[in-house]
Amino acid sequence: MVKPRKEPSPERLDALRGQIQNWRESRKVPGPMPGELWDGAVVLARKFGVCRIARALTLDYTSLRKRAEKVPEGGLVKPTFVHLPMTVAPEMAPSAAPGATIEISTPDGARLHIHLEAGRGIEATGIVAAFLERRG
Repeated sequence: MVKPRKEPSPERLDALRGQIQNWRESRKVPGPMPGELWDGAVVLARKFGVCRIARALTLDYTSLRKRAEKVPEGGLVKPTFVHLPMTVAPEMAPSAAPGATIEISTPDGARLHIHLEAGRGIEATGIVAAFLERRG
């Protein structure tokens, strides 16, 4: 059973509709719609449905759907710093290998630090995924 989606707020929808209409009326030559306008439509489409928003804003459904599919659910997360230690063959590794440290920070300021023992790290993927999902 599919849950019905809420309706977008008229103010938010009207504001974006007005910006798109202004752009359409003020452009001198045909060309693609500016990215900021598409970004606003994508945010609404992901929350309220592509068809509903495409109709409300008089946008091409297929173009909006493709743009909405490109962006992950929580938006793009760009790491600010990633440190990956050099890996060496087991016979060349020192006996007391220090392991690795993973540090992740999100745009809202949340930080995650994980210190891994040498030869371990598979379980870190689940921890990182849970952290990033919680932030989204």
